[in-house]
Amino acid sequence: MRHWFVVLGCSVLLLPDCAVAAESATLDKVYITGGAEQILTQPGSATLIDQEQLEEFEYTDIHRILMAVPGVNIQEEDGYGLRPNIGLRGTSPDRSKKVTLMEDGVLSGPAPYSAPAAYYFPNVSRMSAVEVFKGPSAIKYGPATIGGAVNLVSRQIPFTAEGEADIQFGDNNFQRYNLWYGEERNKTGYLLEGLRVSSDGFKELDGGGDTGFVRNDLNLKLSYDFRDKLNQKIILKAGYSDEVSDETYLGLTRDDLSADPYRRYAASALDRMDWQHGALSINHSFDVRGHTVTTDIYRNTFARDWFKINSFGGNGPSLQAVLKDPTGINEEFYRVLTGAQASANDNEQLLLGSNDREYVSQGIQSRITIAFDAFGLQHDLEAGVRLHNDYVERQHTEAAYDMRVGGQLQQDGEMYTTLKNRSEATALALYVQNNITLDHTTVSLGLRSEQISTEEKTYNNLSGTLSNAVESSESVLLPGVGIYSQLSPASGVFAGIYRGYSATTPGKDGTTDPEASTNYELGARYLGDMGRAEVVAFFNDYTDLTGTCSFSNGCDNSLVDSQLNAGAAEVYGVETGWSHRLMVQRFTIPLSLTYTYSKGEFAASFSDANGVFGDRNNDIQAGESLAYLPEHRLNVQAGVELGKLAVNISTLYQSDMRDTPGKGTIPVSERIDSYAVTDISLRYAAVNNVEFYATVDNVFDNDYVVASKPYGYRPGKPQTIHGGIKVSF
Repeated sequence: MRHWFVVLGCSVLLLPDCAVAAESATLDKVYITGGAEQILTQPGSATLIDQEQLEEFEYTDIHRILMAVPGVNIQEEDGYGLRPNIGLRGTSPDRSKKVTLMEDGVLSGPAPYSAPAAYYFPNVSRMSAVEVFKGPSAIKYGPATIGGAVNLVSRQIPFTAEGEADIQFGDNNFQRYNLWYGEERNKTGYLLEGLRVSSDGFKELDGGGDTGFVRNDLNLKLSYDFRDKLNQKIILKAGYSDEVSDETYLGLTRDDLSADPYRRYAASALDRMDWQHGALSINHSFDVRGHTVTTDIYRNTFARDWFKINSFGGNGPSLQAVLKDPTGINEEFYRVLTGAQASANDNEQLLLGSNDREYVSQGIQSRITIAFDAFGLQHDLEAGVRLHNDYVERQHTEAAYDMRVGGQLQQDGEMYTTLKNRSEATALALYVQNNITLDHTTVSLGLRSEQISTEEKTYNNLSGTLSNAVESSESVLLPGVGIYSQLSPASGVFAGIYRGYSATTPGKDGTTDPEASTNYELGARYLGDMGRAEVVAFFNDYTDLTGTCSFSNGCDNSLVDSQLNAGAAEVYGVETGWSHRLMVQRFTIPLSLTYTYSKGEFAASFSDANGVFGDRNNDIQAGESLAYLPEHRLNVQAGVELGKLAVNISTLYQSDMRDTPGKGTIPVSERIDSYAVTDISLRYAAVNNVEFYATVDNVFDNDYVVASKPYGYRPGKPQTIHGGIKVSF
């Protein structure tokens, strides 16, 4: 196997002098940003949230962790971050499908090419860092390169024998148990970690019932060090996780949310998500004369079954229409949803379905880094190749249910298949990036190539026989250039321009184009006596903005994963960040502030027939603003540390935003109101290796709305108090 990796490095990546004896080098892959200090001189935007920052508030929700990252736009859903919706620089946050998601540099989405909607997201409680890339820095991390990438860094194998037990309890019977232990001994290392997170949920179902979740996670890492031979190291990582959550897409009317934001209608009583995820990967690294080659072989499997309310039967109205306006002809349908009235006919029946899907994501990737001098310039060259395959098999079923007096659901008729298909994609991706340094200036030249072949097979719902097959392919070259110049020991400026891209999904027709844009950024950094600061202006000029239909944005079953081209669009804004640690006598006072201004507009008119960007059958006009993109997002954090005691506070403010495209003042019926949420944490190191901590999310117990999709208004999490203990050994 050693020779196979050498051949891969030499023949594919043009590694020089492969036969020469290895020199000593550190091969452990921790941060793909290179760490906080290297970020300072990158010709592009990157943010690192390290383990110390993650432990300040003990968040289990990635949405709350990303509050402190500029350029992030988020659409909360369940209050716990079970299925995150993350956007970067104005990309659609819907199910994070326009962001490249990774764990330890390996694609983590269930099927990033063939079905990019990320219904699975790794548990952040077992991570040691979170990295966010935007601008030219993201060109290495496809397939989605317009907004950027998010990389989760899992816990590393410790050099010496150590472990930790972390136990946390909180409101709504919240429980978290996290136990890990590992060590490196001679040439071998291991890390075993178990995690369980659960809650009864903060919502109350009409008539009673469960609204909580249970998550389990078990992971093993094994390593072997060959450094006495070819300076090599192999790490095997295996993981299993699962979830059962009584979650729903069904929200509330605006009036009901104002009266009781944590209510759930009787029509959602049977809704439940059940999934299992498996991950296996091998990471191999070796170093030859300072040239490092890293290779990953990976396979991820994900099976999910989300049984939930889909729609009314017959010719009934859409759920979204009823919850937006429950008056007039919609009043009876609203009463059925709440259980106040029994179903009187087929139109008032509720269609509940099991959205059963199985995903596989697998591949091999390798990259080489080479440092050399040529023509009086220092070159840091990185090149990479990835051969990737993923697919999703959908088996959607549905049955009619009657709402009975008293709010009970009763099945009427047999469960029948509504969708049976298989979408598959195979992609060959290559990139090269050369950072060329002269004195205090670094120019980064990058090029990414994606060659993708897709196929979608559709089967007859009754017979199961193949009824249609569509094959397609696309090829794209994505250049980028960035520059960073150190103006003084404390300050520097950077700028960049690159081509952004997001692939089409399988089954496209000849009129469907991939999403593409030309992106620009201009910024400045400071590191000195006043702390660390950065300001960046960005402009994403879309030649074609696309949207993909899913249940999470309210689309019909028959349109799932279909794609809509919206034409030209523009997204622009400013990102700022500042942090500093003040020393006042015996006190340490950490301070940080991040602010993002964002604005997005359609530059072409089109008909949004399936409701990807707004309401169904809505004619969107050029100049209308994008939905779910707040203009202002501000996070302020402050703390006080004295000896063994530390207190931290974080406040997020988000301005009004639209839930459907439009111009001018946002009418109440289309507005997600502004809100501010404050969290606080306290940590106390009682004795050696023992730490107590307490957190309060939403200290002032503000009621606020986070979204009105897919079906009705949804609240943020109420005031929630947690307490825990960590024991290191």
